Amino acid sequence: MHAPTTARHSPRWRAAALSLLAVGFCGSSFAVSDGQTPSSGAWEYLQKQFYPDRSIGVLDDSYMSLTAPANTPDPAATPLTLHFGDAAVGHIKQIRVIIDNNPSPLAATFDVAGGARVAEIGMRVRIDRFTSVRAIAETSDGKFEMRSAWVNASGGCSAPPGPMSAGSLGDIRFRPSPDSRSMLISIRHPNNSGFQIDPRSGEPIPSHYVSHIRFSADGRTLLEADTGISLSENPTLRIASDQPLPAPIVVDIVDSKDAHFNASWRGALAESAASSTGSGAGGSR
Repeated sequence: MHAPTTARHSPRWRAAALSLLAVGFCGSSFAVSDGQTPSSGAWEYLQKQFYPDRSIGVLDDSYMSLTAPANTPDPAATPLTLHFGDAAVGHIKQIRVIIDNNPSPLAATFDVAGGARVAEIGMRVRIDRFTSVRAIAETSDGKFEMRSAWVNASGGCSAPPGPMSAGSLGDIRFRPSPDSRSMLISIRHPNNSGFQIDPRSGEPIPSHYVSHIRFSADGRTLLEADTGISLSENPTLRIASDQPLPAPIVVDIVDSKDAHFNASWRGALAESAASSTGSGAGGSR
């Protein structure tokens, strides 16, 4: 299994792209229609940007499903789960998660290594207002398929930061399932959106977010994710397979200030080891 080949962009380029998207979407109106569903104008624009001249099918749930709460209890940390059926596992090349009406609609792009048996991906995202959330999968045979869900929310991208908690920037925690088929990783990071206001000073908080995640098992990359401001504060990512994930599990993180963090989990009987390097990072522990 080999890591997918993907284009990498500098944090400065990412920040500029996010700003352009924010300007474009904040200056446009994609309002809720009389039928109490968001307008399709945002998706029409986004489809032209990301999938020009591509035909996108609509999958049934047995191949790929997207689970999201219709009314999120926390718009700043809304859980999303992508599940891939037996026919899809090992045949997914890329998945984009798009939140139509967010200031930065592209929440994450997951590049899956060839043959990697990724059966489920879970995350928490910010939802700014009533919107469609979409998962578009590119399969190994070059087809594009989509699932979507409505989510009713308000203010997720501008919600103030949560209270400070113990830990250092870039700390990574692992939580394996009892059968070792899934791993939940938690990353201590503010993931500031750039739309938040510091409650103490009243000044805008500059964007500072996790921009890239690489997830490896037993020396082989399973997937890489390009992410942005739509991930929640202290992001979480859960990867599940249809077979046990072999240790060691290694996670490498890069953020928009080019700080690098990494951690490894060596199995239930071995002590996990973690180290962080880069600006603002702590030492090994």
